[in-house]
Amino acid sequence: MRRRNFLAGLAALAPAAATASMEITNAKALSGARFQHDDNEYLLADVIAPPFYRLSDDKPPHFDASRMALQLQLSAPIQVEDVLPATRWGVRRVVARHQGAGESLQAQLVSAGAVRVAPESADHQRIAQMLELESEARAARRGLWALQSYRVFDAANANGAIGGFHLIEGVVLTVAQHGGRFFLNFGEDYRTDFTAGAASGLYRRWLKDGVDLAAFAGARLRIRGFVEAINGPSIDLKHPLQIERLD
Repeated sequence: MRRRNFLAGLAALAPAAATASMEITNAKALSGARFQHDDNEYLLADVIAPPFYRLSDDKPPHFDASRMALQLQLSAPIQVEDVLPATRWGVRRVVARHQGAGESLQAQLVSAGAVRVAPESADHQRIAQMLELESEARAARRGLWALQSYRVFDAANANGAIGGFHLIEGVVLTVAQHGGRFFLNFGEDYRTDFTAGAASGLYRRWLKDGVDLAAFAGARLRIRGFVEAINGPSIDLKHPLQIERLD
């Protein structure tokens, strides 16, 4: 299955919900995906920028360039729509656009290599389009894609990805279901090799929508998400568009 056809199929699973919108002017970018207006903070949904909050004092690579790219977009009035519940800290998660523009700020920032796609919302079509833009930006090594820190990891050597949001590519050797989890195993030893897993409830829900994780055995995939150390590098799948089929 071609990657574009696979993404198009996933994009048809869930239509975007209609939401109310509001206009914002003179907002201040806090990072490449987070901005402030009056006493409110906003987070651009479905993308991730070099993080604003860190335990260390050092800025992550490309932080300033990413923040400046968003600030440039904020120099004109924008319309924002809430597409996800606010975070526990009250930060609103939105899609933002310039007045009269069809393309979102997210899409423009992805195309510039200022942010990466981090699927969360129900607007699968918009996310799939951003994944295509990201692929083009990555091939052209635009923005953060020119840096080693944001490289795509090989599943056979993914330990360096632990502790951050990364993209990992490889061939699924086996699929398995244990207890309340469904696993995509990218190596022969699940205790040390890269694994992507989803809750069984999500697996069943996605299966009803036409996404069968069990069918990925032998497929070459690109998985994106926060990489944890759980029996080797591991990504918790919470959205079907965290998975891109590459064959």
